[in-house]
Amino acid sequence: MKKFFYLFFVLICFSCSDNTRTSNCFHGLKVNAIIDLTLPEYQSLLTAGGTVQTVLQGRNIYIFRIGNNFRAFDQQCPERNCNSLMTFNGVEIICPCDDKKYSYISDGAPLDGEGCHAFMYFVTQISNSQLRISS
Repeated sequence: MKKFFYLFFVLICFSCSDNTRTSNCFHGLKVNAIIDLTLPEYQSLLTAGGTVQTVLQGRNIYIFRIGNNFRAFDQQCPERNCNSLMTFNGVEIICPCDDKKYSYISDGAPLDGEGCHAFMYFVTQISNSQLRISS
């Protein structure tokens, strides 16, 4: 009977997996912050289509409201030899080093389908006026 429980335990441990998309282009980006949407710098996120560029815990971040959902992306360009911040032109996120464009509506995928995604943070709505941004 002990062997059965041991085998069961081992199977459970090895069958667990994480389906979260990871990016090999980014390492060590750590953010865990709560923002208050009632503050003037975040009020544009109270309506659909709102966008904010902010700095949280030393990281430059874009936060987008798409309908009732929120997405947040680091402004660091995924290209390894680029130290410039990405820009947003109202339609897509752009890396200035190579003019590569990324979709903010989906998951930060490159529009040409090649290379790394823009780094997307987890956004959790805590209340009507608070969001948690975390990596």
